[in-house]
Amino acid sequence: MSVPASYHSSSYRAWLNEELGATIESKELGLSNLQKNYLRSRWLEQVLRMEYEVSRALKRHRALRVLTAIGSIIILMLVSLRIDEQKLVQWDTVVRYLTVFFSLLVAACIGIEHLFNYGERQRHFEHKLERLKTEGWRFFQLSGHYRHYETHSEAFPAFANQVEDLSQREVEVYSSRVTTERRKGGAPEVVEMPKKLDQPPTEMSAPATQATQAHTSTAPVREVVSRRLNHTRAQ
Repeated sequence: MSVPASYHSSSYRAWLNEELGATIESKELGLSNLQKNYLRSRWLEQVLRMEYEVSRALKRHRALRVLTAIGSIIILMLVSLRIDEQKLVQWDTVVRYLTVFFSLLVAACIGIEHLFNYGERQRHFEHKLERLKTEGWRFFQLSGHYRHYETHSEAFPAFANQVEDLSQREVEVYSSRVTTERRKGGAPEVVEMPKKLDQPPTEMSAPATQATQAHTSTAPVREVVSRRLNHTRAQ
């Protein structure tokens, strides 16, 4: 089966499934049945699923953008029309209805794109897809961080760990994005900055102030008592 001309299509996914499946079943890898099942059900399944998600998000993103562009052009054309003759009153009504229809269509396309964000989804899925493919081909070729292993069986635990890390990061990124979006709609968090230890206090506390005042008020009395004691000793 030859390579399909267009990527992210159903024929390309079928070709990819056939080629990668044959590579997994190759005797040159020397993998056990358990390892082959993992490659098929975990790694290859994610690759095919990401291919499908990229294709779907890309098609919807392009469709919404095309409808928005065409609808905007038609609205400008309808608004610029001027029908002054009395015989064309019915056409004036038709133009108004068409203007309202295409205005609602453009607003709906913009709202759907803003709500589901298909462009960002397509880029996100494609990024994860390329990382999965890169990790798989590094494992098949024993290159990159797998170059220190002599056989694929020895490198398989490291490969499985990398695949699971990618999946875990996917969940963490999604959770952090959802949390960020929820926080944007709510009240901002107040974070108190720690005070500097070397910063001098600007105001004394009440006990310290009272102690200072008491020490200041008793200073003259001590001086008088010490003078009398010195005078008595001298006599």
